[in-house]
Amino acid sequence: MFSSLLVAVDGSESAKKAFEKSIYLAQKCSSKIDLVHVVQCELGGDSANTFEIIDELKNNATKMLEEYKNQAAKNNISIQIMVTQGDPAKVIIELAKAKSYDLIIMGTRGRTAFQELLIGSVSQKVMHHASCPVMVVR
Repeated sequence: MFSSLLVAVDGSESAKKAFEKSIYLAQKCSSKIDLVHVVQCELGGDSANTFEIIDELKNNATKMLEEYKNQAAKNNISIQIMVTQGDPAKVIIELAKAKSYDLIIMGTRGRTAFQELLIGSVSQKVMHHASCPVMVVR
């Protein structure tokens, strides 16, 4: 049914719940999991400080994904981890299309409808533009 899953995490509590759902689903469907974190950097310029901040964000993301990977291994689930940089919704949508995932699993920040109207939502953008089904976990 769902042989390949793309799980997008951002460090939030809902992302943690999304990861836990992906482990459950992977166990039931014998799925492979690719876990991605997208570093969204809206810092301007090309100063050394900007690059240091981006590197620190990527290093922190890698540590977080390694923790998830260890948790998955305890459940006999092997996962691949990816840290990328860019617009999270765009990266997730393009990655899902390029690798033909069967399902995207991600959390939601729990913004109000008004906040989402003003600033948008990564999960909403992904739901509307992804080439495969999307499971959003609160």
